Amino acid sequence: MKITRKQIRKILDKERTILENEDRVSEMREFSGSRGGKRVMSEGRKIRSSGESIRGISEEHTGAMRRTLGNIAEFVEKLGGSLEGIGILQETESATTGLPTVSELKRLHKEIQKLEK
Repeated sequence: MKITRKQIRKILDKERTILENEDRVSEMREFSGSRGGKRVMSEGRKIRSSGESIRGISEEHTGAMRRTLGNIAEFVEKLGGSLEGIGILQETESATTGLPTVSELKRLHKEIQKLEK
C-alpha cells in the first residue's frame, strides 16, 4: 500500500493538533498564575470574609431582616469564594460552579424590596 504526500501531511497535521492541545494551558489557569490573578484571589478572600461578617450581623436580628441578611451573606460568600478559588481549579472543574446563580440574585433582590416596604 502506497501513502501519498497528501495523506502524510494529513496525518502530521492531526498529530500536531493533538500535541498542541496537550500542551495548551487555559486562559483561566494562565491568569490565576499571574500577578493580577493573585490580586483577584486576594480580593476574593476579603469579599468572602465580608460575607462571614454579614452573617454574624444577621445573628443579631430577627425575622425577615435576619433571613435576608443571611441570604446576602451566602451570596457574598459564594462570590468571594469563587474569586478566591480560581487558582486551585482542577482541569475538570469550572470557575462558575461556585458562583451564585441568577435566580439567587433575583430572589435576593425581591427580599430586599420587601424590606423596603
